[in-house]
Amino acid sequence: MIIQVAIVGYLAAKQSLKCLLKGVLATLTHNRKDMYAKYDFRKKPSSKEDEDEQPLYPRIVSNGTIDFQQIVKEIAQASSFTPADIEGVQLAIENKISEYLVSGHHVQLGNLGYFSAKLKARPVMDAKEIHAQSIYFDNVNFRPSSSFRKKVRGFVEKAKSGFAHSAEVPVEERRRRLEKFLDERPMIRRKEYTQLTGLLKNKALNELNGWVKEGVLDTIGSGSHKIYVRVNTMKD
Repeated sequence: MIIQVAIVGYLAAKQSLKCLLKGVLATLTHNRKDMYAKYDFRKKPSSKEDEDEQPLYPRIVSNGTIDFQQIVKEIAQASSFTPADIEGVQLAIENKISEYLVSGHHVQLGNLGYFSAKLKARPVMDAKEIHAQSIYFDNVNFRPSSSFRKKVRGFVEKAKSGFAHSAEVPVEERRRRLEKFLDERPMIRRKEYTQLTGLLKNKALNELNGWVKEGVLDTIGSGSHKIYVRVNTMKD
């Protein structure tokens, strides 16, 4: 009798978990016809200097990030599960996935897709050149299932305001502005250089560091506190 009750309880819990996972997947893949994804075009990253010759590719323009609490709230409102139920199952799934990944398994999560662990080590020509202690888990790969990919397919429309682009100011003009700025101030920060030249953050950093390599600028500090100062050879 006790065994029968336990089996019934197990089957009920299994069915509840199955329904909850189905609800999570339905929420994640719910298509809202009034909220089409927006796209814009970007040039493919390349090591070539001539960006004008690079082809354009469509990319999704993000509408922001939906956090897990928002998903929990929507599932709870559309089902009989409480937020605590959903969060508890999510935590249990997270722990189990990490447990199996660490033990060398791939993990399939319903119709979402597959998780696998990624290793990292220095490249060697002979396996004997490296020890197990030098190989470690680096990242987690996720491969969506074909059914999940089909669920997220939908219509897209051109974004009215797409990706931010750096201003098209010639490098000679940017150099002139930099010199003028440093004639009036002893230093410049990345944010100020962005405002001065119209370059976005990464391009501004790359160009400033390029000026450093060329002996045009020097640096003081590090990280977010780094500042750039003129060296004596800046003026030709």
